[in-house]
Amino acid sequence: GFRTFALVTVNDSDPNVVNTAKNQEGTGTHGMFFRVNGGVVYSRGANMIPMEELEGRMSDTAHMTLVESAAAANMNTLRVWGGGIYLPEIWYETCDRLGIMVYHDMQYATGGPHDNGGGPKYTNTQYQEMQHQLRRLSHHPSIVIWDSCNECEGSGLYASFIMQVVIEEDLSRVVWPSCPSNGWSTGVNMLNQIPNGKRLFLTQEKTKFE
Repeated sequence: GFRTFALVTVNDSDPNVVNTAKNQEGTGTHGMFFRVNGGVVYSRGANMIPMEELEGRMSDTAHMTLVESAAAANMNTLRVWGGGIYLPEIWYETCDRLGIMVYHDMQYATGGPHDNGGGPKYTNTQYQEMQHQLRRLSHHPSIVIWDSCNECEGSGLYASFIMQVVIEEDLSRVVWPSCPSNGWSTGVNMLNQIPNGKRLFLTQEKTKFE
């Protein structure tokens, strides 16, 4: 099972780098890979998007079969796409059972400077939705990464609101700004990208606050 998970962005095979990075925060520039229970893992997988336009027609059996089919195809990672939905319990339970790692977007997509109105708003309704979903899902060991959105750069309210709610509810998992992203300048342990309790800033935002 998944006892520990790290998103590695430094050369953690070098003891000198580890000794330095363990006291630093932010994202490194060495690359990016998963380390599970201390071992390097090659991530193989796909995006999970809604299977139906009418959500009520999606059965538990269909969700279970989809995850089982991914495992049978030798996938070990599924990403919950930010333009979709928070999935039903059976989907996460099947990922837990089969050892599928879940990279989970919060449900926002295609924002950033070209946001067409679908991005986050600082409202109590959105806060309560995220809080509910994080409390519903955070006990699932298959979820290894939370990120704020799909293709939204992760700046602005994505970092200061969305990801702040995430780390209020779950300090145990890797957090990432967006898919894609260059990572954090503050707020995460450099060795594993797990929150350290400090405010999250993106790499490109660092100079704005210095």
